Amino acid sequence: MDGHTLKTARCVSNPGVYRAGWMEQLLIKGGKVVNDDLSVEADVYVEDGVVQQVGPNLNPEPLTGLFVLDATNRLVIPGGIDTHTHMQFPFMGSRSKDDFYSGTKAAIAGGTTMIIDFAIPQKGCSLIEAFDTWKSWADPKVCCDYSLHVAVTWWSSKEEMKTLVQNKGVNSFKMFMAYKDIYMLNDEELYEAFCCCKELGAVAQVHAENGELIAQKMLAMGITGPEGHALSRPEEVEAEATQRAISIANAVNCPLFVVHVMSKSAGKLISNARREGKSPNSFCVCAMALEKGSWKTQHSISVLLVMGAIALRT
Repeated sequence: MDGHTLKTARCVSNPGVYRAGWMEQLLIKGGKVVNDDLSVEADVYVEDGVVQQVGPNLNPEPLTGLFVLDATNRLVIPGGIDTHTHMQFPFMGSRSKDDFYSGTKAAIAGGTTMIIDFAIPQKGCSLIEAFDTWKSWADPKVCCDYSLHVAVTWWSSKEEMKTLVQNKGVNSFKMFMAYKDIYMLNDEELYEAFCCCKELGAVAQVHAENGELIAQKMLAMGITGPEGHALSRPEEVEAEATQRAISIANAVNCPLFVVHVMSKSAGKLISNARREGKSPNSFCVCAMALEKGSWKTQHSISVLLVMGAIALRT
């Protein structure tokens, strides 16, 4: 399918999901359907992109326009949802390599049928305008379903957050504890944002790092290359920021999702908090593809790996 010619429409059952074009009727015959609870040989009937029936020997009517796909001796697996991507993201004078066409085309090739990207405004800019901008980039290009988180990069956004939840279908907001003077919120702003998420019934996400320490330590030493990305993020720094985010969220009883957890210490803090009845969740990534010593010796490669968000099956 050509992602450049696909049209998207808002999903009626979930107004925050924008759906790519689908064939009208599809019958997948004879495969083994794999769900979370069991695997069973069955047919799957899909109409307008929505699974309507799962069972043996399905014969939907009418047959006109029905596309039949033989899945004998194959697994039929629900499409993956990648909840954290950055397509054609403008960032510090650069832009992420994949746009919404190439990124979602690759996603589908790997079995991912929906992504959730991030609309990220500059400080002082409108959250709603950022949402509309990202949507205008995605709509003419996407090959799969998509939705958008929205980042809160400065605090005076309560009314816009309310509008995004009530009118645009947004149900999660991301706050940065890194990128000082660009995206970072201080603790007071985090508290206000978490309170607003709690009031709106939205999930708060955090990028848990210590932006002050990163700025002071590396820039003061004159380290501005890709090697500074690893050196400025020792394990205890991520753990400190993760604990701080959990404490602030717990103070207002706000659901919290800690994104791209990198260290054992941070993961342990999240696990302990959940055992205590608090509400943080997380996902982990394996991002250090190069050994520490190769940040300098392989500069042309390592600079490309400082920030990446490829659509993967999750």
